[in-house]
Amino acid sequence: MSVSAEHLRTAEAIIFVARQPVTARVLRMHMPEADVEAVMEELRASYEGRGIAIAETGGGWTFRTRPECSRLAVDFKEGPLSPAALETLAAIALWGPLTFAEIERIRERDARAVVVTLADRRLIRAGPRREGRVTAMTWMVDTRFYEMFDLPGPAALPTWQEARRSEVADLSVRTDEEVPAEDPPAVPDGAPAEADPVDDPV
Repeated sequence: MSVSAEHLRTAEAIIFVARQPVTARVLRMHMPEADVEAVMEELRASYEGRGIAIAETGGGWTFRTRPECSRLAVDFKEGPLSPAALETLAAIALWGPLTFAEIERIRERDARAVVVTLADRRLIRAGPRREGRVTAMTWMVDTRFYEMFDLPGPAALPTWQEARRSEVADLSVRTDEEVPAEDPPAVPDGAPAEADPVDDPV
């Protein structure tokens, strides 16, 4: 089945203006008569040998600088994440959604500034509110997290036990007695109600 130039232009424009990876479902909404897989295959092929490529990540397609050209773009990107930010991001990715109190319990230090930084960079976003003694805001990784680490989606993340065994994440947790193997550490009964670190995480 031949791919029309109009469908190629439409798909390219949508992916270019989108802030997040564009899924096949979104493309079908704008091109209901098109074979989306065939369109994307031809569009990706048209970028072969160029400085940017169309990559499939986070469940959709997005533009990405080719690895061999990434050093040329470093001056135009945000600076690297600090060790504290990477540590916090790993905790949220492996255990999220996490409340602010749970993040601080895992890291054993104040995490407010780090959470704000990650939210500003759109690496994390507000998750479902946790109902309990107090209603607490939670944080979970955003789509940009999967783009940054070139992961297809949540299924590509290791389990917490795998992360501990391979030392992927050092979250200041050392024994099974300190933190359960699967569940995030519980917030102490005497912990004060937490305030949302940012009004708008995006």
